Order: sequence, then C-alpha cells, then structure tokens
Amino acid sequence: MNKRRFVKVIIFKLGLLFLLVGLGGCASLMVEPLLEPLTLSLEQETDIELLVDGSPTLLLMINGFITSDPENPELLRAGTRAFSAYAILLDETGKLERARLASEKARRYGFQLLSLNREFKENVKQPLAVFKQSLSSFGKADAADLFWGGQAWALWIKMQGGSPAALVDLPKVEEIMLRVVELDESTYFGSAHLVLGSIYCSLSPMLGGKPEVGRRHFERSLVLSQRQYWPAQVAFADTYARQTFNRELFEDLLKEILSRPLVENEMVTANRLAQKKAAELLELIDDIF
Repeated sequence: MNKRRFVKVIIFKLGLLFLLVGLGGCASLMVEPLLEPLTLSLEQETDIELLVDGSPTLLLMINGFITSDPENPELLRAGTRAFSAYAILLDETGKLERARLASEKARRYGFQLLSLNREFKENVKQPLAVFKQSLSSFGKADAADLFWGGQAWALWIKMQGGSPAALVDLPKVEEIMLRVVELDESTYFGSAHLVLGSIYCSLSPMLGGKPEVGRRHFERSLVLSQRQYWPAQVAFADTYARQTFNRELFEDLLKEILSRPLVENEMVTANRLAQKKAAELLELIDDIF
C-alpha cells in the first residue's frame, strides 16, 4: 500500500470511528470490525516513519474505546496488538522512552485481556507453580489471546533494560508461551517458539539459559512460518548464533533475509524491520566475532 492510499484509508476509517463514538449504545459492536483492519495496518506498511507519525491517533481512539468498555475482548486484543506493534516501531527508530511507555500500555491491556479468565486474574501474582497451574484453564480457542498477552509482557520486560524487578517475571512469560505451544504452536507464524528461543538463548547458562533448547525452538519457528516471518532469523542470529560464537550461522541467517524481496502481506512491517536490523548486525559482525 503506497503512502497516499494508506493515509486515505486511515482517515476514512477513523472518520467512521468518530461517527460511531457519537452513536452510543451498541456502537462497540460496529467499531470492532473496523478496529481489526486498522490494527493490522500497523503490521502491513513498509514506511516505518509514516507508521510512527500516523499511529498515535489510532492508539488514542483505542484507549477511548477500552475506557468505555474495559472488558471487551476484541477491543483489548486490538489494544494489546496495536501498542505492542507501536512499541517495537518506536524502539527500532530510537525513540526508547516512548517505546517503554507504549510497552507498558500493551502489557496493561494484555493483562486485562487475559484477566477475563478468572483463574489467570486470581493467580497472576502467585508463585510460579500456582501461576502455571492456572494456565490450564485456557483452551485452544484462547491460544491467540494467550500469545498476545504473553508477547506484550515479554516486550515490556525487554524495554526495562535488564531491571531485576522485570526479569523476575520472565519465568511466567516462559510458561505462557509453553502453554501456547501446547494449545496451538502455529499461532502467529509459530512466534511462541520464537519468544521461547529468545528467552533460552538470551540468558547465559549460569543464569538459566538453555541455548540448545532455544535453538530447537527457533528451528521449529522457522518451519512453522516456512521461513517467511523474518524476525525469527534475526532473533536466532542475535541470540543463539551470537552467544555460541557461530559466525557462519549468524551470517547465513541474516544474509538469507537480505537477499529476499519484501512481499506485501500481513508480515511486511515486521519483515521490513527485520531486514533493517539484519543489515545493522552484519555491519557489526567483525566486532561481534
């Protein structure tokens, strides 16, 4: 989608949303079908600066809808995904403080979404064993919500820059992603495996890292996405290959995605960011190895 068309679509759909806000009553039933394509637009545009500049209006609208209907799963899902996507965009463009704030909002909406499940709500702050048991109350139909809530939590931890108070939550994110894998490992291009691979390969073995377990999760993610979701290659290179000093794997993974053309699909924004990150990492290869 070119810039002019993207902006026109955003303006048209936001105009409809503003109109529906004034209708009251059952407006949320009419708003929800419009929010999904708007949220997906954050994942389907290659002009990163355009997305960074154009997204705040959409995010403010989502905030308003959730405030008026705080237990609506469709709105909470849209808020979790949209603020997660925006946090990643801001992080990749160097707007770190704004990225941190966006990740906090994504985590909040993710918690609200998962807390619609009473077992989760009652046990989210409990010790790990109790928390893990509560996840059994989620079924296959909940896999996507469980993934997005866990992904937002993982993103928030990343944005805290190694804070011990944030890292203490990492085992709970791990358990969420393991449950997603049990329920439906194909969820969002196998990205639960990607998150698990990143967790196991980002920590040193002395701190609980499991690089070979992480490698298996990355490889499974690549299989499930048919190697089309390129953040998996970047994370695989930047964690496992880097930690194990595997320069050949590091280079092969990054060159793989740089050699391929972008395709206009639901992965295109993430893939564009992945190519950008891959190029940056390859420039540093002699310093890394």
